[in-house]
Amino acid sequence: MNAVDFLISLVDASGGSIQGRTLLQKRAYFAQLIAGVDIDLDFDAHFYGPYSPIVDNTVTNLKNLCFLQESAIAYGVNNTGFEMKRYDYQLTPDGQEIASKLRGTPEYTKIREAVNRLSVAGNLNYMELSVAAKAFFILKRKKDGLSREEIAAEARKFDWNIPTTSLETAVSFLDRLGVLRH
Repeated sequence: MNAVDFLISLVDASGGSIQGRTLLQKRAYFAQLIAGVDIDLDFDAHFYGPYSPIVDNTVTNLKNLCFLQESAIAYGVNNTGFEMKRYDYQLTPDGQEIASKLRGTPEYTKIREAVNRLSVAGNLNYMELSVAAKAFFILKRKKDGLSREEIAAEARKFDWNIPTTSLETAVSFLDRLGVLRH
């Protein structure tokens, strides 16, 4: 499976749209891990947690090919004077046509099941899912389990500030998702 097919499948399995770049990145991160499809999206540490330049570039390609529509939703100005926006993504009719062809593949089925697992585990908003992705990214890099305090300490090495209450929510989500070792 290539990145184009993966992202079209991901958006389609998410109901045909995903609200926000960060949510798209984090769903792609978890779906790739859970689904076990043969694709390396090259996720690495970034400001909002694991980030894939491959996902970002593929989204741009899908927009240019008119398979994915991006719409910007303005929601105010931050304290430094910059406009804040959320970018939402929706499959176009051409993108939906490709998705309909992908639905019969085993990879699509795995991605749909991964998206369903994410939903059942808690369907977190983009900030909560970012914290969960950060926590899991840290846990994956360590061979031994880590305490919540150790996860928070490791997060600071990436300049990620994870509040204790957010970490509790993230760890509970990861447990419900079934990705933690017991």
